[in-house]
Amino acid sequence: MGTLIGDCDQCFLDSVAQEVNKLAGVTATLFLFEEGKSIRNPYYGESRDRVYKANGVECPIFFDSPDKSPISGEEGFRMDKTSRLFVARADLDSRNLRALKEGDIVKVWDLYFDVTKSSATMGRFSDSGHTSLYEVDVVRRTKALPEGVNMDG
Repeated sequence: MGTLIGDCDQCFLDSVAQEVNKLAGVTATLFLFEEGKSIRNPYYGESRDRVYKANGVECPIFFDSPDKSPISGEEGFRMDKTSRLFVARADLDSRNLRALKEGDIVKVWDLYFDVTKSSATMGRFSDSGHTSLYEVDVVRRTKALPEGVNMDG
């Protein structure tokens, strides 16, 4: 049994995904975590010095408005902002980038968001196995960030 979507159909779907992000989206800076170049603590196995690809790469995305999530614990009360973004596979391919995954950082509206989950099921049509759009969950953690401190007293 053959695929229901051919190469020309996939090209059309890729162009639609790119066009939506360019017209209705924003430009984000993607910082892709490079585990091979990062230094790990030999005893605990945790990252000691995290290395990201170059100085970030700009890419058009469609970004949902963040929702506030209250978090309270021993350290006190804080608000994290969770959101979702959509990035076209063709945009990543044209910039020689891999799909976003946990550990990457996205800068949108001069705010930094941590990638918590990435899915390739959005934009996958029929039985082709190719995706045209990645859905990525991000969170902005407000704990210990310099911009979270009130400098005006």
